[in-house]
Amino acid sequence: MKKIIYSILALSMIFATSSCETTELDLLESPTQVGQDQLDPQFLFNNIQLNFRGFASATGGYGSFASSVTRQFSMTGSSVYAGAYSPGTFNGIWSNAYAGLLQDIKTLENFPEAETNFSYQLGVSKILKAQVLFTLVDFFGDVPLEEALLGAENQSPSFTDQVSVYLAAFEELNQGRVLLASGTGIEPLEDFYYGLANSSTSRAKWITAANSLELRALNNAKAGASDLGIDVTGRITELLNANNLIDDASEDLQFNYGANRLNPNTRHPGYNGNYENDASGYLANYLMWEMTQEKGFDDPRLFYYFYRQDTNAQNEDIFTLGCSVQAAPGHYSSVTSIYEDIDVSVPFCTAVPARGYWGRDHGDASGIPPDNTKRTVWGLYPAGGAFDVGDAAGIQNEGTDGLLGAGIEPILLSTHVAFIKAEIALELGIGDAQASLEDAIRFSMDKVTSFGSLNPTTVVIADDSDTAANEEVLLEEFLATQAQIDNYVNFVNDAYNAAPGNDDKLNVIMKEQHIASFGNGLEVYNAYRRTGFPNNMQPSLNPNPGDFYRSAFYPDTSINNNPNAQQADISRQVFWDKNPAGFIN
Repeated sequence: MKKIIYSILALSMIFATSSCETTELDLLESPTQVGQDQLDPQFLFNNIQLNFRGFASATGGYGSFASSVTRQFSMTGSSVYAGAYSPGTFNGIWSNAYAGLLQDIKTLENFPEAETNFSYQLGVSKILKAQVLFTLVDFFGDVPLEEALLGAENQSPSFTDQVSVYLAAFEELNQGRVLLASGTGIEPLEDFYYGLANSSTSRAKWITAANSLELRALNNAKAGASDLGIDVTGRITELLNANNLIDDASEDLQFNYGANRLNPNTRHPGYNGNYENDASGYLANYLMWEMTQEKGFDDPRLFYYFYRQDTNAQNEDIFTLGCSVQAAPGHYSSVTSIYEDIDVSVPFCTAVPARGYWGRDHGDASGIPPDNTKRTVWGLYPAGGAFDVGDAAGIQNEGTDGLLGAGIEPILLSTHVAFIKAEIALELGIGDAQASLEDAIRFSMDKVTSFGSLNPTTVVIADDSDTAANEEVLLEEFLATQAQIDNYVNFVNDAYNAAPGNDDKLNVIMKEQHIASFGNGLEVYNAYRRTGFPNNMQPSLNPNPGDFYRSAFYPDTSINNNPNAQQADISRQVFWDKNPAGFIN
């Protein structure tokens, strides 16, 4: 059996400048539970950064739910939407926002001379605060703001209108940019997102990130511009003309994980959950179908995204892979490729027809069979796992495979911003939609295929019987080539040009956004509600799954403890979601 051995450079610790700092921080269950005179704003800033990582996580934060309802990962809690998640599902997101991030940022804001002494720390924190507020609205609609974080003074805050929360978030971005541009104050101990090799460069990158987060929010809100009462199109035009947006991988807003297994564990959660002694969750059959069948050829990112533990699922039975002995549900027959002249099988049970891509279908709540060492798991990107060369080797080896978990949390990348530009160009007529679409795909391809410096010089096939020539052939079979990437881009460009109307063109853009956003469910969740595309999402196994989550349940910690909180139906739409009821499934 062939195994992959990676040449890995020594990785610096990412959680603190020294183990002493991390230990001292961890001793505080919540930094805001002690007196302000006992707090070190440097450690508080570290805590804010780390909590934001948890808030954004694709495995435990807002990304987990968003990824599953939009078919990056499989929704397995129920075959009906309302039963797949409960109000308790969202307790962690809510408490991380209010009891963690927003409270810690408020504490930092209240430090004497924070704006001058800690302009970097406070500026970044305000940018993160803005993203937290945007996300709370995107998930829940109206949320507490003015009366939040008052402690004993008000333990039952009223809910602020979601439009006002969005406007407050824009103001936080403005304040954050001003603070960072001042260039004054004490440098932070750590910047877990952009590093501190050159603090002025890092400040500039955070300003670029703030501009990009603003563009993202304005794109979300453009259908609800009249509600906001601001010139959304004018501000979008200003941001595009200023051209200080994330458009290079070096500017990507991402949390960088490390390869340390213990004390502390700094690895990507997707690696922790699949490369120790177990496999957790299921990847969505729909996403793997998109990348193996829908276009009629493999996506060049395929072997980077997924690692197959079993490449031959032909002989499974109802006890190990139930769908292998079942026919696709009748209502799946309407799911076909969005591309013309492509005749492919429906996205059902992709493990059997697609070389062992073993995930789950949408809304499959049939329990957990003995498939722990069979199901497909996170690969090299973005979890820092193993690159797939079809060897189907065991990867649950107590964290010794692949890049050892040194992955990323892709919060807002150049590829996301390029997709936003493409959507804006198509819908508002500002810019070149097709050029931005091509940029987005190429940014994604470059990001993924260069991840972890994976290339033929750093990958060795550990098998003495193979000659160097055989090793090279094997690698060429799985590593993406420039010709494959160009072929992919040309295919999408042809499909875009052939699309007869703007809705059809937007469908192509959102299809590519869905694939390129693996590891960031929030961008897909917002795009799906905002546009209804891609319009061939795999239906739930249940032909009557009920209403889609146009917004999330309010968490029961809020409902049970706050008389001003009222549970709302998941069919309620946030202010920028102007699509009709039933438009998405």
